[in-house]
Parts: sequence; structure tokens; C-alpha cells
Amino acid sequence: MNTVQEIGQKVQEQTLEAVRKTQDAAVDAVTAWTETANKVTPQLADFAKGYEMPGMNEVTKQLPSVGEIIDSNFDFAQQVLTSQREFAHRIVEATKKAAK
Repeated sequence: MNTVQEIGQKVQEQTLEAVRKTQDAAVDAVTAWTETANKVTPQLADFAKGYEMPGMNEVTKQLPSVGEIIDSNFDFAQQVLTSQREFAHRIVEATKKAAK
């Protein structure tokens, strides 16, 4: 017989697998869209000439890369999640003390 913890673990595994499959489908869709867009991009570059903003290249060089932004945000999210875990444990401990 499965314990509640085993059932919970199985549900978590199934959820993570569903998330991974959804992510894979999203990556496939973005890849297909990008390949299609790349066929049109050379034409857009010619169209955009003359519409460039002066000094914009210097500004964009100072910005973090997309990868750096992603990592920074996920690092922050991990810190928040760790803090929430510690908070939840402290709340449980506080209720144990009050129940005595």
C-alpha cells in the first residue's frame, strides 16, 4: 500500500514531467518561429535603416545580457523560496511551543 508521502512524491514527479514536456513544446515552437522569422529578418534590416536611435548602441552595451538577467532573477527567486521555507518551519515551531 502506498503511503501519503509516496503518493505525494509520485504526484510531484508527474507534475515535473508535465512541466518538462510543456517546456519542450514551447522551445520547439519558439525554434520554429525563430527559423521562420530569420528568413524575413534580412528584409527588415534594410527597411529599418534610417530609423536608428542615436546613442542607442552605447546604452545597450551597458545593459546585462539576457542570460545574466535570467540568472539574476532565478537567483533572487531561490533566495525568496529559501526564506519562505525557513519561515514555514519557524511558524510550525511556534505553533508547537504554543500547543504545549
